[in-house]
Amino acid sequence: MLPAADDLWPGRPPLLEGESFSSWFARVAGANGLRPTELYRILQPGGDRNPRDLDRYGDIHLLGTMAEKTGVSMPALEQSTFRRWAGWAFERDDGLVKLDWLPPAGREKAKRCFGQQVCPLCLAEDAVPHLRLEWRLSFLTVCPTHGRLLLDRCPTCNEPLSVLRQERRDGICCWSCGADVRTFAGDVPPLDAIPVQEDLRHTLTLGWRQLGEYGPVYSFTALRIITLIARLIAGGAHAYALRTWISAREPSLAVPPETLPRARDGALLTPRARSVVVAMAHHLLGDWPNRFVEAARSVGMARIHVRSNFSDALPFAFVHAVDWHLKDALAPASRQELASAKAVLERRGVKPTYRNLVDLAGTRRKPLKALAELATETAPWGKGRYWKLDGVSAEVKAAARLAAHRSGENVGVWLDHLVRKELKMPSIRVS
Repeated sequence: MLPAADDLWPGRPPLLEGESFSSWFARVAGANGLRPTELYRILQPGGDRNPRDLDRYGDIHLLGTMAEKTGVSMPALEQSTFRRWAGWAFERDDGLVKLDWLPPAGREKAKRCFGQQVCPLCLAEDAVPHLRLEWRLSFLTVCPTHGRLLLDRCPTCNEPLSVLRQERRDGICCWSCGADVRTFAGDVPPLDAIPVQEDLRHTLTLGWRQLGEYGPVYSFTALRIITLIARLIAGGAHAYALRTWISAREPSLAVPPETLPRARDGALLTPRARSVVVAMAHHLLGDWPNRFVEAARSVGMARIHVRSNFSDALPFAFVHAVDWHLKDALAPASRQELASAKAVLERRGVKPTYRNLVDLAGTRRKPLKALAELATETAPWGKGRYWKLDGVSAEVKAAARLAAHRSGENVGVWLDHLVRKELKMPSIRVS
């Protein structure tokens, strides 16, 4: 039954094809002379001052009221939220756990969340600028139309993008500094990520994927396994080794491992870094589990190294492959063996610092710290962690580290981008 005309709000913009609920909610608010936060407080009196991520947390009552007041059907509104992917991108959503490939957007309490991605070029071409729901999928990092990296933060102030907190009543702008997102442009991606993300989109649309000897599995299971692999590549003791192994065997993925920040969760990486990590994880998923097992064995990963990284429930196709093919690690080296490692370094004329002992012994056991000698107080030129800032004043160096951290990049990549921008040089792929 359609609502009576007298019950409808005066501003009722239609829900556009593929538009996210948060985007449409903000446009409805603007059409009625309100900010998104003001409309939210009217509909949810006594609730939070700022709405939570409505693409995920827009409850049935909020959606029902919006349907009644705008004339947009309830099923259409549900399809503009994460409910569209229940049973496809994830099995179920209880509102409490993290969703693979669908990280939160804006702010969660005091934490900055970068789950909202945008393509500024798409927004600039829109007759009505709007956010696509697919931009929330974090394995999508490159716009298939323009071939540029999506943005997940404001290039001016590095704050997360959040359409629900913006002050303007039209367009898409940064809630923090007010910059119009359409004036920006994404960088050139470090590799061709479009074939990978199109394959994952196909898996999501199909609802299943053939996974080697484990047969067809649900799409959310396949995406979950890629999440687990991406987490091993993004962070952990073997992250750099895995990146190097993949780069050596797949030229299209030959990206220097040190150009990618380390993170416990791949969803926390910038679109640039995530495009590489997702492509690498997708590569290891191929010929499952043979290629993954070969990579893990080559870099010295054992079953305990993989299983200890994940405390939650794991898919059978992943657990069985790890438990069956990766054996337990060897017993840790004894104190006598560690002392022998120190003697080997001394005979070679190499100072037995903690880092050198770890590299030789392949372990981080506590006795190494007692055996190790102190490193020099200042690293040689070009050897320290922030060697790209050698010769820079301490004040500027500290500010640069903070700025790089806020942008989600390593200092080297951040500095290269800044210098190229200042010198009006084109951005290049980090390869």
